[in-house]
Amino acid sequence: MKSFFVKTFSILLLLGFSNTLLADSRVEHVWTCTVNDGKTIKEIKALNNEWVAYVNKSVKGGDVQSYVATAIVGKTGHFIFIDSFPNMAAWAAKEEAMKAKTGKKLEASFNKLGSCSSSALYSVESS
Repeated sequence: MKSFFVKTFSILLLLGFSNTLLADSRVEHVWTCTVNDGKTIKEIKALNNEWVAYVNKSVKGGDVQSYVATAIVGKTGHFIFIDSFPNMAAWAAKEEAMKAKTGKKLEASFNKLGSCSSSALYSVESS
């Protein structure tokens, strides 16, 4: 009986530890972009707020975050989107949501405001 309890407790402890490790990792989609002539970063941030609301409504479990980063020092002619997802499944669900009518409308609206020259998908962990 003692052996069963020790094994069960060890498995539960390991599962709890694994979940803690997984909870500390996220998927980050980083885009390097510029503001189109005649448009403003304020307009881009407002549209990004709409995008975040739509994606969180569309992705089961939500927890999608997005940041618009602008340089304070250094190369100042661009900005960066940092879209943060709890896991790859959420990122994939976002990709599907962007194929829907509302997703396409948001993307078309963004294309009027800015353009992105590159993007990369990262797996990140706290350290």
